[in-house]
Amino acid sequence: MKKKILLIILIGTIFTFWIYQENKNNNIYFVALGDGLATGMTAYYVEGYNYNDYIRDYFESNQQLEKYISNFAKTDQTVENLITCIENNYRLEETNLTIQQALAKAKIITIGIGMDELMNLSLKQNIPSKDIEDYKKDMEKLLKIIRNFNNNEIYLIGLYKGYNLKDDTVLEINNALKEIANQNQIIFIDISDFPDKNQYYLLNTSYYINYKGHKEIANRILSSIY
Repeated sequence: MKKKILLIILIGTIFTFWIYQENKNNNIYFVALGDGLATGMTAYYVEGYNYNDYIRDYFESNQQLEKYISNFAKTDQTVENLITCIENNYRLEETNLTIQQALAKAKIITIGIGMDELMNLSLKQNIPSKDIEDYKKDMEKLLKIIRNFNNNEIYLIGLYKGYNLKDDTVLEINNALKEIANQNQIIFIDISDFPDKNQYYLLNTSYYINYKGHKEIANRILSSIY
């Protein structure tokens, strides 16, 4: 009788483990944060398909997606704006979901922010060093806050050159972002090579990338996941 009971328990344990293995990746709660890069803003100032959408499609096609939250990403959002949204626990009117709830539930978070903010500053020809330092300090604060809400996978997309943002400035900022990301166990996605690829842009007068560029970002993130 004892052997029979042990056998039933063993079978039950194996079955439970099998169900867990089958379903452990089928509940990806995916949250996208950022500015115009994250929303897919185009050279024609119309939001298009972005790297987050391509990642969502991948999870959906593999029946892994539980939820995709992208409404916290806003074109022209600054790092300081996003920090304020998190600290004030901004709520989406259409779903009543707060940003802190979304961050806490997320299995995967992508962060693509800084392009709008720095490109707007670069229109001054030379970005004041104080503005660059303020941006780096804000990014450090932002990543620490997000990490406090979530212990899962977080991906930070770096910057690329545009307008009057110089190569050495991009390198300096990206190096700082990498260091901050490493300190917070966040994966840094380097896209600094994008200006060298003309096929990623629709217009020479805009720093916004096209769907090919967004597909490439999605591929780089997915390569880091798998």
